[in-house]
Amino acid sequence: MRARYVTTMALTLGLLFWVSTIPGTVPRVASPPQPEPTATSVEPAAALHELPRIPWEGGTAYWRQFSKAFAAGWSDPSFFPIAIWYGSPGSDEQLKYDKALGINTYVQGNPDASSAAISAHGMFTLYTPTDAPSNWDRQVGSVLDDEVDGRYEPVAGLAHMKQLAAQHDPAQTGRFTYANWTSGILTYDVPMQFSTDYYSTANVNSVDQYFYSVPQCDWGEGTLRWRTPNGQNPITASNCRTASSYGKIMQLQQEINATRGVQAPLWALPTVVSTGGSTRGYKQLGPEQVKAQVWASVIHEARGIVWFSQSPDQQEVNDCITGDAFQDARKHSADCLKDQVAAVGVVNHAIAALAPVLNTQSYVWDFGEGTDTMLKAKDGSAYVFAMTDDGATGSRTFTLPGGITASTVEVLDENRSIPIQGGKFTDDFPNEYTHHVYRIAL
Repeated sequence: MRARYVTTMALTLGLLFWVSTIPGTVPRVASPPQPEPTATSVEPAAALHELPRIPWEGGTAYWRQFSKAFAAGWSDPSFFPIAIWYGSPGSDEQLKYDKALGINTYVQGNPDASSAAISAHGMFTLYTPTDAPSNWDRQVGSVLDDEVDGRYEPVAGLAHMKQLAAQHDPAQTGRFTYANWTSGILTYDVPMQFSTDYYSTANVNSVDQYFYSVPQCDWGEGTLRWRTPNGQNPITASNCRTASSYGKIMQLQQEINATRGVQAPLWALPTVVSTGGSTRGYKQLGPEQVKAQVWASVIHEARGIVWFSQSPDQQEVNDCITGDAFQDARKHSADCLKDQVAAVGVVNHAIAALAPVLNTQSYVWDFGEGTDTMLKAKDGSAYVFAMTDDGATGSRTFTLPGGITASTVEVLDENRSIPIQGGKFTDDFPNEYTHHVYRIAL
């Protein structure tokens, strides 16, 4: 997940190597064990009973198959994974700070960090600190590798991932496996077989693409041709640097899962600060954009959040270099990142508070033109998570399912309500990053 982006030419050369070395169809990698679908955490809502549900992995019940994650409480419907890609859990002060921001997991971190301190603060890891005891219970998963699709030729990369998958076999370790990929794995330059083979080496997958910050969005139409069933590019120059693109990245990954016939968690990769500062085409994120990355991803069924907190490149031009924005915010309160880190805490706590809702199976429903939404039900209420489609702004009208007969909509965390008239309500989205969460009595 380094601040580096795979070019179309590099991907093309790799694929030529793939095709030239393997005749015919590439063998499919055996998928890691998957849980039986379950609706344990889902409560039937009579008002919505006729609506179809989205395919899913079972919510937090997915973690029951991994003894470490299950014992650590990851199957609790009130738990939602919120992680740092490479954190700094080397002191009590930083552990307290990260936890106060709503972080609960370190994907990677300083191997010399104290495992006892990590345990004492109730944090989890996907890596093993040097001093960790054998079979350490706070390591619930194993990170396999990062951006292998961009660093290896396809055949060598797949062999590498299969070797790592065998080395960290969940059946032996009790820990789930996780891998991150470049966004190139979602383009037309990459055959779907390439993507499914790689995704099938890990239990949990993600893709890094920092739309708000990187200049790639400004390189013109067709720079990256995103893979879609109908052949229409969903991310264009006009909407690329908006929150909507983060949701579309989640959709493209769901198509990989659908093609390989496996429902497994997909995690989102938001960034705290721009990976290249704010010069030479890079743009710094504002606090609202920091939060919007998460909401757009969650609306498209992200099952976890992994914050990328580094901006290590281009020292001669980067005006906000950081190895860990969270540590720098605590130690130095740097002006270029302090507001962004504060925004991370806001959205993390909002997601954690809604975890019991987010961990239920969503309903399929189209609320109307120009809306980007997710519908769930919990404890006698429907929840609508909403943004605009394609990064647009303005007023949007929501048409509710016929079974909902309430007269008002509560807008969570905004201290206001909206009347429902004729089964519809209307609200404003003044910015492309605006999100609303609505609660409606059933």
